[in-house]
Amino acid sequence: TEAVKYSECSKTKCIGITIETRPDYCLKAHLSDMLTYGCTRLEIGVQSVYEDVARDTNRGHTVRAVTESFRMSKDSGFKVVSHMMPNLPNVDLERDIAQFKEFFENPEFRPDGLKLYPTLVIRGTGLYELWRTNRYASYSPSVLIDLVARILALVPPWTRVYRVQRDIPMPLVTSGVEHGNLREHALARMRDLNLECRDVRTREVGIQEIH
Repeated sequence: TEAVKYSECSKTKCIGITIETRPDYCLKAHLSDMLTYGCTRLEIGVQSVYEDVARDTNRGHTVRAVTESFRMSKDSGFKVVSHMMPNLPNVDLERDIAQFKEFFENPEFRPDGLKLYPTLVIRGTGLYELWRTNRYASYSPSVLIDLVARILALVPPWTRVYRVQRDIPMPLVTSGVEHGNLREHALARMRDLNLECRDVRTREVGIQEIH
């Protein structure tokens, strides 16, 4: 394509291209196209490993579609970064911790990278209506920090945690994350609990956590 040719001749080289997609738009034909673009990494919206949650949140695909997209993406040579959302409807603290254990231990998942997006209640969404009518409640700030700390402790050393919350202005959030520096709070809580974060980013030279 024109963009690829331009990049090949440019003084400033593109060292990687990341495409964000859904499991059901990560089939062989899509992967073939993305390889021709020069894509090196895929971000796949997973949100949950539970079939009932995927159904109730209208994801439009099954958990099997997630594992198949991971398998085909890795077989095609892509790095796979997943988006996961704790605190979705019908998922309590115990189920949240269990699903991340499954996510990191089950070889059908095991992403190369993770973006952790705790669920936010935004006005005008279906979730807002559940929250407004007391059919959904966000974790308290303290519980959420504890949960993120325990999730980070589960991350294997070959996985990089790219992000711990969405970059959404806090005034737009009706309920959910109340701290703009959630990752910092979670790492501090890990120290209090004598837990260790072993992800790639935390162990990189120059990252304060290793000193």
